[in-house]
Amino acid sequence: MDILQQIISMDKAAAARAEQAIERERKLLDESGEESARENDALVSAEREKSEKFCREKEQALEKRLREAKQLEEEQCGRLDEIFNAGREKWKAEIIKRITEIAEG
Repeated sequence: MDILQQIISMDKAAAARAEQAIERERKLLDESGEESARENDALVSAEREKSEKFCREKEQALEKRLREAKQLEEEQCGRLDEIFNAGREKWKAEIIKRITEIAEG
């Protein structure tokens, strides 16, 4: 009987140790999962920041190009206005002359 009680006692102790080992393993898995989640969050955050920075840089570059294009357009329109205004009286006189020549016919 004494041997039987020792076997039962050893079995209970082994079951308790197995339960403790399972609990430790579960804690380690939880901790490693939490650590992985934190690392993943940090990685996602860093990549999001890179992406946002890239987008801001591209947006700024596009805005700069747009400003330059508008400035160039204004300069070209100004030059065209100057050219038009410089020849305006000459062209008007020529058009009126041709119209009157056609009308006199």
